[in-house]
Amino acid sequence: MFVAAWFGGLFSLFVLCLVMRPPVAPAEEQMVGGAERQLVDRATTVYVDATSSTWRSRGRVSFQVVPSVRMKLQSAGFAVVQNQTDPHDLTLKVEYREERGSQFRIDLYATDISLVASLEHPTEGQLLRLTIRESSGLNEMGNAPYLQVLQRLETNPYFYFLGDIIRGHVVSRLDMTGALIEGLERIEAKDQSILMSPLGDQLPAAESTLPTFESHYTRLAREKTIHELGRLQDPRAVPVLVTLLEHPDPGVRLASVRALQSMREVKSLSAFERLAEKDSDHEVRAAAKAALASPPGF
Repeated sequence: MFVAAWFGGLFSLFVLCLVMRPPVAPAEEQMVGGAERQLVDRATTVYVDATSSTWRSRGRVSFQVVPSVRMKLQSAGFAVVQNQTDPHDLTLKVEYREERGSQFRIDLYATDISLVASLEHPTEGQLLRLTIRESSGLNEMGNAPYLQVLQRLETNPYFYFLGDIIRGHVVSRLDMTGALIEGLERIEAKDQSILMSPLGDQLPAAESTLPTFESHYTRLAREKTIHELGRLQDPRAVPVLVTLLEHPDPGVRLASVRALQSMREVKSLSAFERLAEKDSDHEVRAAAKAALASPPGF
């Protein structure tokens, strides 16, 4: 997986690479201040302007990129307008491309996806540029490499939390790591509110029971994001990772143990001791024991 981001100017450059994916994700950030910053801070509505292309024989892109991006923005708190003529504060330009990848069987090829998202303000120009690339993995392919690469894209932390990354840059003034943390906290808070909300005598509305992009991809995207935060080694991620050690999904607990272990985080010691002794999942217990046996840091 490839992720690159440009934050509007020539201030800083850094590289991000996800575990078990090809590296590369440079980013630059603009110093915006004064009246310009106030203009950007007030931005609440977004128009999505998308183009797409594919190498596939019929020339038609199956992936519904605009609805997916719109839902991500709405989940992060933005209002999304349908038409370019509707009043809006920001424009998110999306260039989505599908190219033919490696051949792994007669008449069957991988698909390489490239998505470039550019956030623009009418007077301040380009505020953010984010590039995400995903490919079908030859060693993982079955008979549906196209569906596999779409799932990889949808569960890529930087695409899954695209709305949060934009909100972090525009509203919260966060870098991409901070936005990933905030996005992870948001879906955790949402899960908790659903668990704690009494239904009473009323059944939920039919539309509320339909799967959204978040409910469909949340589990895998959450685990990938946890792995990425562990790789980034950012201490700001510790509180949410410690909280996720209590998550009902053993896969989330396991990923959180491994992320915190890689960070050598002392605050997780007591939680590791509890998991090593009492967790219901064998893999989680084993990972917690391994973390406790790790060299200093604990």
